Amino acid sequence: MVAAQPGGTYANVDVIFPGMQAQLEHRMPIYGQANELNLKLNAVERLVFYESQFDADLRLVILSLGASAGIRETFHALEFKEGTAPTGYDAQARRDREFGGDFTKSFSGFGEGRATLSLPFNDNVVFLSVNALRYEGGRDRVFDWRLGIMRDAGMLFRSDTTLFLKGRSWGAFGPRVQILNYKLDKQSNTQVNYGFTFTTRPGFRRRNDILFISLLLGLGGTVNGVPTDEMYGNHLFKIPATFEIAYRTVLEISGPDKPGEDDE
Repeated sequence: MVAAQPGGTYANVDVIFPGMQAQLEHRMPIYGQANELNLKLNAVERLVFYESQFDADLRLVILSLGASAGIRETFHALEFKEGTAPTGYDAQARRDREFGGDFTKSFSGFGEGRATLSLPFNDNVVFLSVNALRYEGGRDRVFDWRLGIMRDAGMLFRSDTTLFLKGRSWGAFGPRVQILNYKLDKQSNTQVNYGFTFTTRPGFRRRNDILFISLLLGLGGTVNGVPTDEMYGNHLFKIPATFEIAYRTVLEISGPDKPGEDDE
């Protein structure tokens, strides 16, 4: 369960609601079967933004250390002027601007360092925690479409922890807790979101495909004095939530020989 994935070069193709992602991945097992160097180059095209980044991750048994650098062009950039009251950029205010066509385009870069702990308790229970410190370029008081928050440029901390229950026939499901620390209008905010993650093998191919569903709700606490449930989430929907639905298929470009397996 703690062994690294097979080495080689792979193309990962994701259908994301709503959008697409293409990723080139190269895996290099090192120092035995449980360690791996993983290099990725990807591009994401969604309705509201385009993003491209390079990732490098070193896995050492149950601990992975990684770094990323990338660029982002936002087609529906929601930016608010200095001095805007917090209620002037809450979910309702953003929704009014979005449906009114009052948005611009923006371009920015980002960099991230992260540590991931993947701890299997047995064949059916796995603890997964991804902790990242990211620098976001660009302007202050902007809406982050990935995280569902209003934030300033600068440093941002994100921690995602899930306790997965696994079953060979149905996949994996687990409760998820996300902790965010970021600045908005120069004020520091710590936010806790709650939800779940579910993954399964749809079986559209004999192997190497996966369906991923994740939901987070922002409940409790405040952001710059405004209740979190009035500030957090994708403002296109009238609930304080972010979600992701994605289907991935993996295409082997070059990898170890596996007699008896036919990837159709």
